[in-house]
Amino acid sequence: MATMITNAALVAAGKRKLESVKTAPISYAQMDCQALVEALLIECGVPEKECNLSGRNAHWRKCVWRGSPEECVKQFGCVPGGAGVFIVEEQSDSTPAKYRGDGMKDATHMGVYLGGSSTINSSEKNGGVCESTKFNGKKSVPNGGWNSIGLFPWVDYCLSSEQQEALTESTDSETDADVTSAAVDVTAFYTVKRGCKGGAVRRLQTWLLDLGYDLGTYGSDGDFGAATDTAVKAFQQAKGLSVDGIVGQKTWAALAEAREVAASANAGE
Repeated sequence: MATMITNAALVAAGKRKLESVKTAPISYAQMDCQALVEALLIECGVPEKECNLSGRNAHWRKCVWRGSPEECVKQFGCVPGGAGVFIVEEQSDSTPAKYRGDGMKDATHMGVYLGGSSTINSSEKNGGVCESTKFNGKKSVPNGGWNSIGLFPWVDYCLSSEQQEALTESTDSETDADVTSAAVDVTAFYTVKRGCKGGAVRRLQTWLLDLGYDLGTYGSDGDFGAATDTAVKAFQQAKGLSVDGIVGQKTWAALAEAREVAASANAGE
């Protein structure tokens, strides 16, 4: 069974790397795109023996889910932070022989999506480890840009079977919300609702508890049950949102802003 890390940890590692290369650049010769992704995974706790694969195509085929950004948004509500971004092209003579004819095309480049419009990768063209801001987390980048998403097997994206079913039912108003003003970047947060389980639900419950909402004896148990549903609806009603119990990007953004306000108020006491 694969070692699991949180997608938040992988995103944080990517952002730290981008900060570090501002003063200590890393060339493509020192660390290519595959080595960069593996280094971030290892930094977060994935053993090297698990994630040190034989190339970009091996990583592409190892992913537990693969598809276009548009397909990812349709199925999961968003492209999650910590997802692998790939450039996948038709197979050619340069495709490693062992992958030719397997129907999975040729992964020619890879990186990690950090949320918003930020992607970390290592590019020979751009001189090494760098940030790309062309991918908006929703649509493929035309003319040879990021066109595929892969969910790494070592990263917890909170995708229980119940959650996958719930995510396909999330409302367009929540998914397409303008959240640029949120105190925390929530563009890579999953939509969750009653019946969902996992890390995203625990984060929701922790935030609700921070804001003083009662979750009964369950607390932040990672299970979106009746108490959490009641608290979410109470919060939505208080903020003038649709009271549907679905925590999409509008509700996530409102929660983030409410926590910032509460923190500022407490700091001023």
